Amino acid sequence: MKRKRTRRFSRWSDLTIVDVFALGERIVNTLPEPVGRIAFEVGGALAGLMPLHGVNVLRMNQARLSTGTPGSRLLSARAMASYMRYYYEVLHFSSLSADNIRARVRITGVQPLRDELAAGHSIVGALAHMGNWDMIGAYAQLELGSVHTIAEKLNPPELFDFFARTRAKLGMTIYPLAEGEHPLDRLMQAMGESPILAVLLADRDLSSNGVEVSLAGHSAMVAPGPALLAQRRSSKLFPIAVFYRKLKGEEKRRAGSAWGIEVRVCPPTQTRVSADASPAARRADVARMTQYWVSALEPYLREHVEDWHMLQRVFVRDLDRERLARTRRKAAQRAAREDQEYRERLQVRKVTP
Repeated sequence: MKRKRTRRFSRWSDLTIVDVFALGERIVNTLPEPVGRIAFEVGGALAGLMPLHGVNVLRMNQARLSTGTPGSRLLSARAMASYMRYYYEVLHFSSLSADNIRARVRITGVQPLRDELAAGHSIVGALAHMGNWDMIGAYAQLELGSVHTIAEKLNPPELFDFFARTRAKLGMTIYPLAEGEHPLDRLMQAMGESPILAVLLADRDLSSNGVEVSLAGHSAMVAPGPALLAQRRSSKLFPIAVFYRKLKGEEKRRAGSAWGIEVRVCPPTQTRVSADASPAARRADVARMTQYWVSALEPYLREHVEDWHMLQRVFVRDLDRERLARTRRKAAQRAAREDQEYRERLQVRKVTP
């Protein structure tokens, strides 16, 4: 009996995270939706009550958005239930029809975005890890235009491939963010080839090039990607908020679910500098546009804090001080090089007949 239990444990221990997600996808698409949802949300809520590292960071982030007092376990339980709701829906995408997806999304403020695309212009969307961001990607692919985005390269690589395949089935184009890759350049090239929606999850910085902004009265580090794209392509940058809402009656029947998402497309901003502006002016312009989209999303983050699935440190007070100091030094050195090269180019222009 002991040998038998050992062999069984060995087989389970051989399962990879990819196997777990593949198994989860099969289970999700076998169970009735209410049963699957409840199982995922209860599991998430239980995790949200525990002193897990990611959950502790989540509580710190929630506290920064509210009163600055420690986040409550009840709030983190609701947030983790929301997060697991997102994972359930991602695994369930293969069972949804286009009509199901349309019925689950209510979007407001979208006409200026439609007008830009209709005029042949690509747009940039800045999103936070709120609600179900993949659902808005699927909806936009159906109703607005071609969606392109950048995704963090996960370990093991098969896990990234799993999520990339899921998004590709929905019609989205994914560029991996990994060492040696240049996804922003590839995305910028695609924006010039045809009018697309370049949407980026940007509420945390995955590089050493983050922009420091004010969020709920606290300094935070976010990604420069949306502002860089908008500046380099002279495209409009739309902040986009996504959060969950309960469905009832006919909406619930058409969606095939008790949950949908609300999407608020905020008024856009755009670059104020020319292509030949100084590096300092361009950096200031990126900082301004980044603060703009963060400030536009802040009211939604605060009102729907349980739908902000941020289990990583983003606020400066919570970051590793040594790593932050190194990041700032690198940024200062990079800025000094850019400024020096710009001055040298100007000097060459002056002496060239």
